[in-house]
Amino acid sequence: MKHDHSLLNRPRQAASGNGAILVIVNGAGGYWDRYMIEETVLLALEHYGMPYRVLDLASEQIAAATLKECAGIILAQHHLGRGLTAAAATLIAEAVRNGVGLVNLDNDLQEYPSPLLEIFAFDGINPHPFATNLIRIPTNGHYITELQCAGEYHQFKQPVTGTIVEKWRQDVVPLAEAILGKEQLIYIRHMAPWSAFEPRNYAILFAANWGKGRAVQFTLNPRVWHKAFFGHGSGIDDLFWRSILWTVRKPFAANIIPPFVTLSVDDCSGRHDFRYMDLAVKNNYVPLIALFLRLVPERLFPQIKEGQQSGKVQFSTHALDYYTLLAFNFGRGECTPEELEERFAYDAAWWKKVGTSPGATIRFHWGEWGVQSLPYCKKLGRVFFCPAVQTGLHDTDMNLSDGFWPYNLQTCYYDYLPDDPDFFGFASLGPRHQEDFLTGCTANLRESDHTNIEKAAHNAATQISHGLRSAFYGEVLTHEQKIGALDMEEWDKILKTAAGSTKSFEKIFVGHDEIARYLKGKAGVTLEKSSVDGTKLHCVVSGATESPLRLSVFRNEGNSVSREYVAVKPFNGREELSG
Repeated sequence: MKHDHSLLNRPRQAASGNGAILVIVNGAGGYWDRYMIEETVLLALEHYGMPYRVLDLASEQIAAATLKECAGIILAQHHLGRGLTAAAATLIAEAVRNGVGLVNLDNDLQEYPSPLLEIFAFDGINPHPFATNLIRIPTNGHYITELQCAGEYHQFKQPVTGTIVEKWRQDVVPLAEAILGKEQLIYIRHMAPWSAFEPRNYAILFAANWGKGRAVQFTLNPRVWHKAFFGHGSGIDDLFWRSILWTVRKPFAANIIPPFVTLSVDDCSGRHDFRYMDLAVKNNYVPLIALFLRLVPERLFPQIKEGQQSGKVQFSTHALDYYTLLAFNFGRGECTPEELEERFAYDAAWWKKVGTSPGATIRFHWGEWGVQSLPYCKKLGRVFFCPAVQTGLHDTDMNLSDGFWPYNLQTCYYDYLPDDPDFFGFASLGPRHQEDFLTGCTANLRESDHTNIEKAAHNAATQISHGLRSAFYGEVLTHEQKIGALDMEEWDKILKTAAGSTKSFEKIFVGHDEIARYLKGKAGVTLEKSSVDGTKLHCVVSGATESPLRLSVFRNEGNSVSREYVAVKPFNGREELSG
């Protein structure tokens, strides 16, 4: 059954202008190479808000005029080189030399005409593919790898093939490497017994300057960007989108999410009299405190009212208590109408007694929320779910392989709820076992015999970097019972240490309601046209947003890239912008 309202089915729109990216595919290629493009490349460009259009070699020839009128080129499909003539390859190489960016995701270099290999001066290309499930980022001194940690490893869900290149031009920079160790050698010798590889690290990501232009070559199979293998939202998205931003001709505009950062605390009843909340604010956060209503002492009501009304803190109903959810019978199923009336009446009376109203973002307990409760939530204006999960289902029955736009994930997404498009869900989480950054770091449940400040700060920094690397937002998440095992000096030190560990990231601290409204507005807006005239940029955005947005404009700054913002006011229809 089709999700009529879900963004999973949002139509693609080709962008015009010389500030757009040209995505080259080959409709005459093999089906299993073609079908990957939508999920691995086009959805990513939609999420990044980068203007693009597609050129299909099966129906259109590459022309110099076509290449001249784009900011960058993405060779998006495996075995694409088979469809490129030497003349077409020469035109692409000349376009790069004249300032057009190039990102080649296709690792089948044996198929490529020499003009494209000359951009990197590749030589010693092994005709036999190797396979790996592990890559390493040796250093982070380049713009493309700047958000990674030097020496960081990433392990895939299953191996992908890669191409070994032994030589390249001296000024070409290798940025990431594949690991071919004992485990990987055993695998590939079984899959390709005629091949013998030296166990070592092999470069799989290259950056090059070529004339006036820049180029990037990945030598891992582009299937690595599919969630079955590793996928987006898994820790290396920045290598993908920053490769594009480094290469494209500038200035370049994108409707990409600003680097928002926030903090949420679940299962709250007021431990430490909410002093942890005040310290979070002092460390720049706008925290969301999700409350067990029945467990909060009345003496703390003034703090809730003051925090909520000041805008420095946000509060929401998490549940009535640990086992009494607001909108679902915990572990059993949908509430009856009578139960919903009773629970929402209690909720309304509780907030009235506090003297304020919660924000529009719902953080529910245990991930269970009934479909029958949606009209009650809508009446109260609580229309944003963070996270959304799968409404109406017992937690055990949820299929976490089914998710939301853009990547069909349950970790990183922003999308309308299929049950009712008046609701909008969003999340920016790591793997499920890493959701709480204090897990294993405190004496809570004897997870540790001491407070491990260094580990906790590292986990918090990892949550921030995971979201921002994925071009989503950074969310630091924990539960109040774990904070309850800390003293406030330890809590403050954890937040400060995490901030120091992420100082290379641009961060904009905001609350969940602002993030929710922004994501909904971004989802409704397309960068329809982007044109560059020298250093000036002219854009046309279409769609509708009720919230102000920030269009990102990227410019070259030496060998790096700078970012600035152009304000987009709420609109409905089309708006013209210049920067």
